[in-house]
Amino acid sequence: MQVIETNSEGLKRELKVVIGAGELAERVAAKLGEIQNKAHLKGFRPGKAPIAHIRKAYGRSVMAEVVQQAVNETTEQALKGRDEKPASAPDIKLPEDEGTVEQVMAGNADLEYVMSFEVLPKIDLKDLKSIKLEKEVAEPTDEEVTKSLDEIREANTGYEAKDGGAETGDRVTIDFAGSIDGEPFEGGSAEDAPIILGRGRFIPGFEDGLTGAKAGEDRIISVNFPEDYSAAHLAGKPAE
Repeated sequence: MQVIETNSEGLKRELKVVIGAGELAERVAAKLGEIQNKAHLKGFRPGKAPIAHIRKAYGRSVMAEVVQQAVNETTEQALKGRDEKPASAPDIKLPEDEGTVEQVMAGNADLEYVMSFEVLPKIDLKDLKSIKLEKEVAEPTDEEVTKSLDEIREANTGYEAKDGGAETGDRVTIDFAGSIDGEPFEGGSAEDAPIILGRGRFIPGFEDGLTGAKAGEDRIISVNFPEDYSAAHLAGKPAE
């Protein structure tokens, strides 16, 4: 086996591997010998068929098997002999020219193939003892602490059913279906959607339109999407 490096730019590597015709012939002869000892060919006793007949019957398929095995083995050997690690399995490019392939299969030419791969970059590990880290300490303001506590409290607030109309701070659970010019639009409907009135999580006018609503009541709420709404196809449009 001969290995020639044809590209070593950056992390990219390309190697040309040459397996001699003689080496392939030796491998083929060994396998044909194994077949000869077991083969049952018409006109011959088991294991007594001449090697010429064995080669004629099995030679091409054995050569194909030998080529595949040789490529696998030499690829592994070529990588083991290098002081670097491939980032992934190499890409193998075998001969494509029919004439060249036939010469190799006939045992008249060396097998040449190209393997391409990228290697892992070498990392210079530093002594951790020489690295100094500065611990960042968060110092929240009183306002930030109060806001966080309020959010936690609101998230854990318990709610009870009420008979009267919904007010700011109440949580309502609704099914809604939005439409523009009578046509539904993507993302404009939901079922069992929880809304806490007054938080301003929906477009302007929507939560206001729910104020005073009672359980089981149906309402039509008219709203306008803001001009700077994130979904451009809805921005500035009236909806219900």
